[in-house]
Amino acid sequence: MASIPISIDVNKTVDQILGNMSFKTKFNIVVINKTGDTLRRVGAHNDSGNWPVGDIEVDSAQLDDFQGNSITNSFSFGSNYKTADGKYFQFVATWPTIGSRKIGLDAINQDGNGPAKAAWDKTNDSNDKAANNAPYEARAFIKTKGDSVIWVYEVSESA
Repeated sequence: MASIPISIDVNKTVDQILGNMSFKTKFNIVVINKTGDTLRRVGAHNDSGNWPVGDIEVDSAQLDDFQGNSITNSFSFGSNYKTADGKYFQFVATWPTIGSRKIGLDAINQDGNGPAKAAWDKTNDSNDKAANNAPYEARAFIKTKGDSVIWVYEVSESA
């Protein structure tokens, strides 16, 4: 697993940011922080594997590439992040042995592992997601680039 923080221009689109990244493994998580403050990881739910992303610095994208379970090539986990002013977002990524890839996003304003588990419990598809937790908004979606699958989460100040 490699953890790569990348400084970003907050005026760039997600596609422009991803275009400047190199994806070397099959599975990748990218968290883009456009909030103006550090996003602090304050909890996780590790059902299969461990959520690989730590804190995300201001005006940066955190790229974590990783391998799935060595036997089943699967993973399923979630995280809980807190903004500097006490708003929360939960991110979920799943690649099951049976079934399909999934992505989840929620905005439960609570510390700890519980919100990550609650968001994980509700995750049931690979459709794009959006959540509003004023003054922030978040988006989550899955992209592919070559042989890589990328779970992308973007948190920004509301327009």
